[in-house]
Amino acid sequence: MKKLQTLYLVASDAGFRLVRTHEPDLIEISHQASSSFPDVAYNYPSQTSHSHGGPGAASFDTGATANRVEQERLRFARHIVAALEAEWGRGTYDRIVIAAGPKMLGELRAALPKALHPLVAAELHKDLMKIPLHDLPRHLVEVSDV
Repeated sequence: MKKLQTLYLVASDAGFRLVRTHEPDLIEISHQASSSFPDVAYNYPSQTSHSHGGPGAASFDTGATANRVEQERLRFARHIVAALEAEWGRGTYDRIVIAAGPKMLGELRAALPKALHPLVAAELHKDLMKIPLHDLPRHLVEVSDV
């Protein structure tokens, strides 16, 4: 039986990797940080507190900060999907597996063209960006037989 050729997309808000099956291991095709795209500002101000007033004053987020973070995430997701599309067109893959945290996964789904949707064999709601390449297979074991 022929082993399926899988194109893996591993993504987070800070970067992404494209990895492919190369028995018995995986090979990294591309690794890019969000900072390598000049139109993406990855500093996520929502992680800092914004207080208007003196000590003890209430802090209110009007939603503008959260909205800006979402816009940057979507902008980066579009770059990621463009790289995924380009690699899919170059390779001889049978399927796509996407691993990303829930928010980025949602943005990737939204940015993914309809033509690629049926090729996505599995989605993992995990941020695996900091996992070394040699350790990725054990994190992807749940989708290896999909």
